Amino acid sequence: MKKLSIIAVLSLISSAFASENLGEIIVTSASKEPQKIKEITQSVTVITKEEIEEKGYQSIPEILSHIPGFNASYYGGYGQPISVFVRGLSSENLLVLLNGIPLTDYTQPSASGALEQIPIDLVEKIEVIKGGQSGIWGASAAAGTINIITKDGNINKSSLFVKYGSYATKNIGIDFARKFNKHNIALGLAWLDTHSFSAMAPKNAENDGYKYITSYFKGNFQINNFNSLELFWHYGNNKYDYDGFNANDKNSNGKRKENIYSISHHFAKGALTIDTKLSYVKMERKYLNKKKQTGNYIGKNTLFSITANYKFSNKNSITFGGEFNKNKAISNSIYTGYEKATLKNYAAFAFYTHTIDSILGADTTFNLALRYDNFNKFKNKFTYRFGIKRECNAIEGLHSAFNIYTGYKAPSIYQFLHAPNGLKPESLKGYDITIGYKNYINLTYFHEKIKDKIYSVYYPKLYKSDFFNGTKSIKREGIELQTQYAFNNGFVIGANWTHLFNFKDTKGKIAQKVPQNTASLFIDYYFNETTHIGLSANYVGKRKDKDYLTYPIQEVTLKSYTTFDLTYNTTIKNNLKFSFTIKNIFDKKYETVKNYSVEGRSIYAKLEYKF
Repeated sequence: MKKLSIIAVLSLISSAFASENLGEIIVTSASKEPQKIKEITQSVTVITKEEIEEKGYQSIPEILSHIPGFNASYYGGYGQPISVFVRGLSSENLLVLLNGIPLTDYTQPSASGALEQIPIDLVEKIEVIKGGQSGIWGASAAAGTINIITKDGNINKSSLFVKYGSYATKNIGIDFARKFNKHNIALGLAWLDTHSFSAMAPKNAENDGYKYITSYFKGNFQINNFNSLELFWHYGNNKYDYDGFNANDKNSNGKRKENIYSISHHFAKGALTIDTKLSYVKMERKYLNKKKQTGNYIGKNTLFSITANYKFSNKNSITFGGEFNKNKAISNSIYTGYEKATLKNYAAFAFYTHTIDSILGADTTFNLALRYDNFNKFKNKFTYRFGIKRECNAIEGLHSAFNIYTGYKAPSIYQFLHAPNGLKPESLKGYDITIGYKNYINLTYFHEKIKDKIYSVYYPKLYKSDFFNGTKSIKREGIELQTQYAFNNGFVIGANWTHLFNFKDTKGKIAQKVPQNTASLFIDYYFNETTHIGLSANYVGKRKDKDYLTYPIQEVTLKSYTTFDLTYNTTIKNNLKFSFTIKNIFDKKYETVKNYSVEGRSIYAKLEYKF
């Protein structure tokens, strides 16, 4: 049992399809239906709440930066913008979901999910899938998906926590889950207040503080033997200071509110399940200077979907679905004035999975996804994904997988409004190949080609940008290597490395903010079932960037760096748990974005009581 728990903890650094022990874990991101990891041909990583606590992670971008293929660039501390790159592709190609609801933030020009504004406190599990997922999810899933899942009430498990740390960071929260006969509910509330540090360098110029309060409710109600109803509500209210043109900016601040509602109906009878879902998301972002509003941006999304799944057997199933998606954006800025636009699309998709025992000496799983999107503003898109995975019978644990896929990123509403010559969606074609042996070693090669890449030209005197499609295609090509091993004496060691062979833009220059090499090393020791200590090292290679504080603007190279983190967790008594984390132990000075600050050495302590 101890050995199994150790391996599960370190699943963060392992493609889940490579793990025999994790094969029964259920995920929903790959096909919109509950599916075992062993039935998925793509690379899947599942991060649990327990793993987040043991690793001492403070944000979702930090979690992602320790997964092969991911890298994050920080424009300051808590609440400041963050760019996440997936295999060299920027954040807008990664679809962010909350309980399966898209969090595409139409208050932002790129319409990417605002990962920096999503609290980590109430996360129960995160599913990460790399590689094109547009065949299932449509726009913005060209590089993959991340599905953030909150707790449900299937298990009577609740907790109360308090955390304090560097930069006067104070964090408290509670979540409650209870099951009542055939019904269950879960709810949570969390609050954070931090002084943080200056977004622009030097970081001691001032405090760009950040505050948030977040809450959610999830309820599942069994109507009869065949029908159930789920209700979900989430509210977030964030306030933050930011730097406009210099580090000592005490006047610029912002506010962001988020409301999410959904109602889902689930029908299950025999081999047939039908899921119907209606969700509504409203995001509002305000910018102020000297308490005077300089911009107000509102994004709304209404999504209706119906999905039917039929299981022919335990190894053979098919899923059909359709959806209607309406996105609306309103912009009112002192620089660009009042703007308003709506983007609609209708979609139909299908997913088929089939496993056949012992084909040429290996159990073989096939996945096929097809999707068609009909837009009111852009050319319609057809996308697909085909995958095959083989588990060798002769050598237990030897496995391989191959996936070929297409994807696309539709222009955001903001980009569409500021494109003098119109815009086409970015399109992607790619494939990846994986081979490995158990969790000991896994190697993935990926190759992706992007056409019609959307670029911008900024006009400083007008405070606006124009957008256009590039005329040349670009390539992303690289390898992901990962390994882990659990010793019998309580030690677990793991590592991963990502190397990009090709990461240039359409002009043949090295892509901005994308490092060629990233790597992580994890060393964990489990004294017993309740006490753990871990050391991690994270290496990021040099990368290109631009210095916008110089005239003319100059291209610069940011140096490579390595940071070290230490975590300690123990159960003090019964259900009382103590966690201690030191980030950036040696106070390494580095930059991920030119002229912007990053966190120095910082310490966080957390007490959690489970009941």
